[in-house]
Amino acid sequence: MPTAFDVRALTSTVRIELDDTLSHEERESIRSKWTDLLVDASDDPALTIRGSVADALAESKTRGSKSISLRSAAELAERITSEVTLSGISGLQGEALMLHAAAIALDDGGVIGFIGPSGRGKTTVSRALGRAYGYVTDEALAIRPDRSVVAYPKPLSIGERSSTKRAEPASGLGLRSTPRESLRLAALVLLDRRPGIEQPYVEQVALIDALPDLVPQTSYLSALDRPLRTLAELIASTGGVRRLVYSEAETLPPLVDDILSSVQEDQPPVTDVAAAYRRDCDCFVQMLPAGPSLTESPDSVKVRPGSYQRSNQTDALMIGDTLIVLLRHDVFVLDGIGPIVWLAADLLLEEELRDVVLQQLPAPPPGVDPAAAVSAAIADLMRAGLLLRRN
Repeated sequence: MPTAFDVRALTSTVRIELDDTLSHEERESIRSKWTDLLVDASDDPALTIRGSVADALAESKTRGSKSISLRSAAELAERITSEVTLSGISGLQGEALMLHAAAIALDDGGVIGFIGPSGRGKTTVSRALGRAYGYVTDEALAIRPDRSVVAYPKPLSIGERSSTKRAEPASGLGLRSTPRESLRLAALVLLDRRPGIEQPYVEQVALIDALPDLVPQTSYLSALDRPLRTLAELIASTGGVRRLVYSEAETLPPLVDDILSSVQEDQPPVTDVAAAYRRDCDCFVQMLPAGPSLTESPDSVKVRPGSYQRSNQTDALMIGDTLIVLLRHDVFVLDGIGPIVWLAADLLLEEELRDVVLQQLPAPPPGVDPAAAVSAAIADLMRAGLLLRRN
């Protein structure tokens, strides 16, 4: 007889249906992995996953459902875990910052997120800290712009290699449960696992240096309103990004207090590009009154062949004198003359961009050709896809 059950994936409900190509024991084993997230049957689950075992691999998808056939119950169990997680993440796109991170919760509801790509030790850290603190997730950390956290205590994937990993419920591993409500982000930590670190330590990471590491570990970042600003504000509200350098997860519990007490006091100013563009000292519109501004549509101005224009970036911030640009899923850090060239590129010719740079910066050192420097900056920005040349 088929087995069906519903689980909670972040804010979504997912139904799992297992047919009789699996034995009763196999179906009950998969169900037991989700014991910490079982919920009453929903009339309208976000996704229904129908799983079976067969010699021929098969997969089909219709609106609201997905059918998967794999060769073994173990493979099917692992795939179901991935599909449930993806459904939960998708359900929060545009509403929460989704980080590829493990997380634990303190008794006061403060949540520490440990961020890193696969293989950096997130699940191991969850097991090492989850016995002393509340287990929030080992993979998908959801943070709303107001810093509230959505718990997702999913089954943990145990094992060194993907071919030998098995899912285990947190309660079966002796991890502490955590309240689903009143969780609030307290710190974001980059995991840096290195061999030979006898004494693990915590260090601060500048926002400019942290963003290129953080952005690749997000899902649906561009779906957020002002994604870079949202991420930067969350970071600033928790005292900056930390990096945890360690070798063995068992050495980490005593460092929780160090993580919370490590606060970056002097953080550089963060400014939206539109505001930076209109600062008195950097107002390109005032310097070039005949030129278009950031707020004007390219269709409203005369396009001159050979002029340069910014591509349609997802978001951009000035952090001190450095410009951070998010272009779809990639983050770029611009310094030197790069920010000036990019900000000024409102359908201006190369020689006009050179004039802007000369007005903005002190006289170049002896032996530096401003024209060559601007040409090189334009070429770099075009290779990155940040500038377009109009024909």
